[in-house]
Amino acid sequence: MKCLCAVVPREEGENTRLILSDSDNLRTDVHIASDDKFVYLPIISEDGLRYPVQEKELEEIDPPVNFKDILDLPPGLMEQVPNSFDIVGDIFVLKLFPELEPYAKDIASTLLETNKNAKVVAIDRGVKGEFRTRDLEIVAGENRTNTIQKEYGMRYELDLAKVYFSPRLATERKRISDLVKQDEVIMDMFCGVGPFSILLASTGKPTAIFAIDKNPDAINYFIKNIKINKIKKISPMLGDARIRATQLPRPDRIIMNLPHTAIEFLDVAMGAVKKGGTIHLYTIQEPETLDMIKNSIMSLAKSYGRKVSIENVQEVHTYSPSQQMFCFDIFVN
Repeated sequence: MKCLCAVVPREEGENTRLILSDSDNLRTDVHIASDDKFVYLPIISEDGLRYPVQEKELEEIDPPVNFKDILDLPPGLMEQVPNSFDIVGDIFVLKLFPELEPYAKDIASTLLETNKNAKVVAIDRGVKGEFRTRDLEIVAGENRTNTIQKEYGMRYELDLAKVYFSPRLATERKRISDLVKQDEVIMDMFCGVGPFSILLASTGKPTAIFAIDKNPDAINYFIKNIKINKIKKISPMLGDARIRATQLPRPDRIIMNLPHTAIEFLDVAMGAVKKGGTIHLYTIQEPETLDMIKNSIMSLAKSYGRKVSIENVQEVHTYSPSQQMFCFDIFVN
């Protein structure tokens, strides 16, 4: 089939593919093509593209089978089956309403049958414990919770039952990596298995990244992931960010990805960051409370004798029907 394609250098292909997909401008009925120099991304419209466009013959994709089309449930329950779910490596993670619990195995088996990339289907029963790990029940596929997640050319080994990881932050991690300037010192206060730090070290040119987490399993996987991706200039360390942050060199940039409680550590970040530095504070809020959070940030900065400006409030993803995850990009004057 002949299609209009954006002609993108290979090193920019994955990032551009995600951008086109997020903006609903990537065709999904044909295969993407590539050669030694370029990736040819099939597009719906060439409006606003910064890449040249050419017509190319591409192979058609057989229409995917939606698992809901062959799922057989009693009347009134199909509407409650989720349309979206987290995919981490080859593990599909579902959240179900209580009414669907008796049919969990049927739903999971159908999902496994219709998705060739799925090897495990697990029910997420919420986060638990100090390290906010998922309480998972495997209901179809292989009996494991370890996998390898691939993002922007990086590979992250992890165990979803032992560490917290969100694939929904992939685009946000790339956004932050694009902001990093050469020779920055970066602090990743709640690093997990390292997806922020590793991507920033790979695509930017920081002098050093200091990455902190209290979860020993997360740090162990982080060390593995540094080796897997052949990354340098990262120092992963086990400990409490409130204590560790005061023992490290002042950073130019601080990442605070612990959205439920990160704001409780903002005083530490304010005291640690360099003048002229940036803090990326992640929080889960109702949209109508954003002004209140902004005022709290400004008041806290004033109490530390620091002058700040909120350069951007980035909507990251939906968390619940009433709440969303936001990132406050705080510039410290």
